[in-house]
Amino acid sequence: MNTRILAATLTAIVFGTGTAFGGQTVAETFTGGSNQGGWTFGPANQVIETSGGNPGAYLHEPLIDTFGPAPHTALGGSSFFTGDYRARRVESFGIDVIVFSAQFFTSPPLTLLLANDNGTPSDTSDDCFVYFVGPTVAAPGHGWVSYEFPIPSQSTTLPPGWATWNACSTPDASWNNVIGHVSYVLVTYGQPGFFYPVGPWNTGIDNPRITSELGTAYCFGDGSGTPCPCNNRGARGTGCANSTGRGASIDANGSPSVAADDLEIVASDMPPHVSVLLFQGTQRVNGGAGAAFGDGLRCVGGVLKRFPGQSASAAGGATWGPGLASFGGWTAGLTENFQAWYRNNGGPCGSGFNLSSARSITFTP
Repeated sequence: MNTRILAATLTAIVFGTGTAFGGQTVAETFTGGSNQGGWTFGPANQVIETSGGNPGAYLHEPLIDTFGPAPHTALGGSSFFTGDYRARRVESFGIDVIVFSAQFFTSPPLTLLLANDNGTPSDTSDDCFVYFVGPTVAAPGHGWVSYEFPIPSQSTTLPPGWATWNACSTPDASWNNVIGHVSYVLVTYGQPGFFYPVGPWNTGIDNPRITSELGTAYCFGDGSGTPCPCNNRGARGTGCANSTGRGASIDANGSPSVAADDLEIVASDMPPHVSVLLFQGTQRVNGGAGAAFGDGLRCVGGVLKRFPGQSASAAGGATWGPGLASFGGWTAGLTENFQAWYRNNGGPCGSGFNLSSARSITFTP
């Protein structure tokens, strides 16, 4: 059974400094024998265990004796793990791993590989891979550990930290080739091109998951649309710059499900402790390009609703929700637009206020 989960609820998230990714996450929990994506270690020893996972069921490989244990989705299969990551605005991939025992354990890194089979699923020789080397696989005895890998799917160039492997062309062309058509996902206990001596391993995986941006961000003060009022351009993908030199953004965590009512709207990169309001509107101003207003761009129009005001944190953030569905009047199929308005005395244009970028969200049952 596929289950929507929040990455923040997973235990022991490990990636660099432990970054958790927001947005909408879909995971395979292997509950009831389910295996969307056809995850496999390859050998016939694997089995879906009904308990002992993180939590509940998990995919168990009790005996693997080959180079680099490498769970992967089915070759030639189609699931929420495959397809056009850019169109789906994928932000990250995560997986939970446990090593019960391992002879010749050499502390290999965990590596995420995304592959385009170039239309020949039965022939891997022409597959192009882009990969990201993550942290070290936790040694036997550490229990379940969760790993998260960033996937900057909106980038049109090979992002920092990513590399190419196998039958690929130039780095940027290979990145675009794969990210627009992910044929399968591979997770190796090691780095491509390196040899790791592997004896018998007893290992398992749980909760392989894809996190995508929730809703659609638009109306940026970064020069891509309507100019900011006093040439106070913000960074890419943000609102017009404020007194901190940055532009504020609106993000979303949880899901668009009205029944779940777990959606959170998050404003970030505002000056500390300023008054901030969240607005919801039925329309995009100027087709989504916005119109100059104060030190920023007014992006949300139509029938407006204002959520209760807040004071931004010391880090310049504010969060509304969960539990907003009733107040917002959300119903399945409805699309609403969200933007934050905030005080900014001493801002670059002198109006005393600014606005974030905007985000539209279409609600589901």
